[in-house]
Amino acid sequence: MKRIPKVIYQTPVEIDERVRELELNAERLSPNSEEHRNIMKEIAKLRIYADAKRWFKSGPLKEPDAR
Repeated sequence: MKRIPKVIYQTPVEIDERVRELELNAERLSPNSEEHRNIMKEIAKLRIYADAKRWFKSGPLKEPDAR
């Protein structure tokens, strides 16, 4: 069975905290390094997860009744 990533069980706030940690690590590296690029990819994925969780919790926007 495929292992479920830890991020799936985290709240958007916890994911945002992890993003801040990764951003601090990325600032210490050269922007041209492979490690910096990998960190930035991880940050992008985590932001998408957090946004999706926020959207899912709040639900889609409700349209007014067309009566």
